[in-house]
Amino acid sequence: MSTLDLIDERYPHKVSAEFNARKLAEETAATFVKEYGFHDEQVRVIAPGDSHLESKVEPEDRRIAGTLVRSHVVLGLAFLVAGLIIAWLLVTFGPPITRSNPIMTFIPFVLLLPMIGMLIAGAISLRPDHDLVVHQARTASEEGHWTVVVHCASHDEQNRAKDLLGDSVRTL
Repeated sequence: MSTLDLIDERYPHKVSAEFNARKLAEETAATFVKEYGFHDEQVRVIAPGDSHLESKVEPEDRRIAGTLVRSHVVLGLAFLVAGLIIAWLLVTFGPPITRSNPIMTFIPFVLLLPMIGMLIAGAISLRPDHDLVVHQARTASEEGHWTVVVHCASHDEQNRAKDLLGDSVRTL
């Protein structure tokens, strides 16, 4: 199972760049749509003082919630099954101490492994990597700069966006 199976977002990768002028930011955004095949919904221009900054950087709030639920359920259950299998193997074929008290063998594996799975799910669903783009866009907006954020569906799209934006790019 890959992480993309757990992520419900259509555009889980982001690339952003900061510009000093509105015209340059809008031209760059238009270039993504007209020449590079990106959809309008994938390219956002954030103006200085933009009141909709968060929704332009993270437009998929509901899908992020879906990622949160899906990753916790899938990984929690997967690690529960793994815990049951490990405990069963220990009770069946393990050392005498695990065979003599099966309940005390099952309890730690059935309780701890799902927690580990859900901790991993939290790391996947909270997406701390997106904080960098939000911070960069907010800082640029406060300093009077324009930001172009490109939401990418794949690493290939992300690499194409980075190539177009060049040195002024921030990648997620």
